[in-house]
Amino acid sequence: MWKRPKEVNSTTTHIKTACGTLNYIKGYEGKRLIEVRAIIGKSGVCPNILLDAFWKTMSCYLQSPETRVKICKKIKKQLEGVDCGSHFKVNEKEYKSCIDYIAQDILKEIR
Repeated sequence: MWKRPKEVNSTTTHIKTACGTLNYIKGYEGKRLIEVRAIIGKSGVCPNILLDAFWKTMSCYLQSPETRVKICKKIKKQLEGVDCGSHFKVNEKEYKSCIDYIAQDILKEIR
């Protein structure tokens, strides 16, 4: 069973979305992405509860013994139809939701 290290290197990205600023944190064990966290500033409790459930699920995937290929398949399946209607762009690429942005970032990183 995987055990979280006492110290984790992390990066934080702040992204302007239609709902507020998405504060997106990625944690690494060495070069391996092992966890993500996210919160949307000034968006209220409900959207952040949903985002909280999503990033916890993604972190469980990242910490599992599953192959990265299987994890990518699970994430892609989970993303089907996720569209909050408040699209936003980052570096000219459009995302359908904060969850879409996080999932696409995870997929890009673990492939």
